[in-house]
Amino acid sequence: MEKIEVAVGLMVIIIGIFLYYISVEIENRIQIKEETIPSFEKSSIVFYNITYVVKAKYLVVNTYKIPIKDYVYVTLPRNTTYQKAYLFSMIPKPTKIERDEDGNTFAVVVVKAEPGEKVWINATYLVKVSGYKIFFNVNESKWPSYSMVAKYTVKTRLWNTEREDVVDLAYKLRKGSTPLEIAINVAKWVQSHISYTILMTRVGSDGALVKTSLGYIIRGDCTEVADVYVTLMRILGIPARTVFGMLLSKHESKLWINMSTAWYEGEKLLRHWGGHMWSQVYLPPWGWVDVELLEEPRVKLGDYSNLHIVFGIEETKYYGTALGNLCAPSYLTLEYIEMKFKPK
Repeated sequence: MEKIEVAVGLMVIIIGIFLYYISVEIENRIQIKEETIPSFEKSSIVFYNITYVVKAKYLVVNTYKIPIKDYVYVTLPRNTTYQKAYLFSMIPKPTKIERDEDGNTFAVVVVKAEPGEKVWINATYLVKVSGYKIFFNVNESKWPSYSMVAKYTVKTRLWNTEREDVVDLAYKLRKGSTPLEIAINVAKWVQSHISYTILMTRVGSDGALVKTSLGYIIRGDCTEVADVYVTLMRILGIPARTVFGMLLSKHESKLWINMSTAWYEGEKLLRHWGGHMWSQVYLPPWGWVDVELLEEPRVKLGDYSNLHIVFGIEETKYYGTALGNLCAPSYLTLEYIEMKFKPK
């Protein structure tokens, strides 16, 4: 009997030691080293400008047994500080151009289709992109105004800023005395904890940030990475939002997606499609600064390549995944998207 008690006691001690080391490992994986950020005497910015002619094709099909007259919403490239976009033509011609509550622009196209009929919507855009790189003077970094914080740090359906363990995690990651330093250090942690996998539905920060026996991982694709980063920034009082559009692998590109096969292609989809989402943080005095965590194996904050084409910004309105947000029929089915980008 005594032998059994001794064995049980030793087992409890061993389990205790094991759990202790696991907890230490988790804590070590959460902690990040505060790094010295290169600081220049005075902030400056360098631009890398390019103009694209974009030819887009959207294929919709009537899967019903009756004729359909439908309103199809086609998202247009967005005008931003670093991008100017123009709609040259669209066939069928849009009945009107509208904006949503986040300022994103879309064309409303009326499409009539007989049962089984497929209809193409063709559009040509001119998009002027200013890639940029900011050379920061860290000492110039300021905290944003109350109005900006109040608007861009609230909890949303996809950015849960009130989940207790994530709040605790965010404050453990808070390294640095300025918003710029905090934003960079958190971005480095996020990039080092990505478990990349393409998800066909958007799960938000709650679904993407998973706690394992060895610490947190961020499970998902570009959308989930952006959602987690925005959530952490908002918890720490730094305004943040997401941007969606296209990320090209080279300036002259042809990208396409078949919606009927995309759901089971997995990472093979990346070979021919460039739908992308990334984050922005508001850092006075520089304004909204792009944060790219997947383009290269390093954090690119304020280092924005002209391979990005912005189609929309998410602040209060959410577009799901970056697969089908470029064209949204009401009753018809979106079957195919193709985009050709050519430098002008």
